[in-house]
Amino acid sequence: MLNLDEFKNPFDYKMKITNGTETKIQKVDLVETFNYLLGLHVKQMDFIRGFQVIKGELRSGEKVLIIWRNLLETTNEDLEKFFVKQGYNTRDSEFDRIYVNGDNHLENLKLEENKWKVVLIEEEFKRLMFDVRDV
Repeated sequence: MLNLDEFKNPFDYKMKITNGTETKIQKVDLVETFNYLLGLHVKQMDFIRGFQVIKGELRSGEKVLIIWRNLLETTNEDLEKFFVKQGYNTRDSEFDRIYVNGDNHLENLKLEENKWKVVLIEEEFKRLMFDVRDV
């Protein structure tokens, strides 16, 4: 099963995978898996000073920014400084949605009923993996 606590270091996520009677510990690419779950058309992917940054577009046309970080090595203050230095802003319209792993202090705007601009990757990952109502 998916262990959301292990998202603290998303670049070294491992799962026990069983094939028949054999169980192996295998590395899982959470970044690529999340992009796939979103149905994201990736336009740009960079690794900048410890932050994995993905820019893309959803099938709905929404422009998306995704920021992954190792929570064991970066603080919320590091994230905020990085966010500002890159010229990102939760108040502008460059991105319709911003996904970030781990709790953060980024200003969040409510876009509409039940929709926020800054979304926790762990919550969205879990919803996309296990919420099958729309399937």
